[in-house]
Amino acid sequence: MPKLNLDNLDKNLIRLLKHDGRLTTAHIAERLEVTTPTVRSRMKALIEAGILRIGGLVNLSAVPELTTALIGINIESRGQLSNQLEKLTSLKQVHWAVVVTGRFDVIAEVIVKGGMEDLYTFTSVELPTIGRVTHCETFVVMRSSRKWMFKPDGLEDW
Repeated sequence: MPKLNLDNLDKNLIRLLKHDGRLTTAHIAERLEVTTPTVRSRMKALIEAGILRIGGLVNLSAVPELTTALIGINIESRGQLSNQLEKLTSLKQVHWAVVVTGRFDVIAEVIVKGGMEDLYTFTSVELPTIGRVTHCETFVVMRSSRKWMFKPDGLEDW
């Protein structure tokens, strides 16, 4: 992906789309006082650079059949933490995962359909398949605010 330095126009374009991803390029151009082709080319560049993604978002608080958990994971990495992170994010229930400082090596957000039984299956069966997991601690999200996200890839039947 090409590296892109964001200027004020890019940031304002993203800000407008954040509030309404259905805005037309003509409306955005009018609001930003630029031409429609400028908006189209900026959006294309942002998407190609992996900075912007446009899609439908789901409010997890409004979907009671989904269970969300944050899992702190310690991994015996031996310099292979990036590989373990890739393996972790390939699991269908993992929405995102990040390498962090502090008590854990990695924190992952996991979303399952089916409640505690599916979460238990993930932590006891799926998670160990990445290898080298020495410890994990699960934090079930009981309530969230402003938690909009893309539909998780692992929930095709939802």
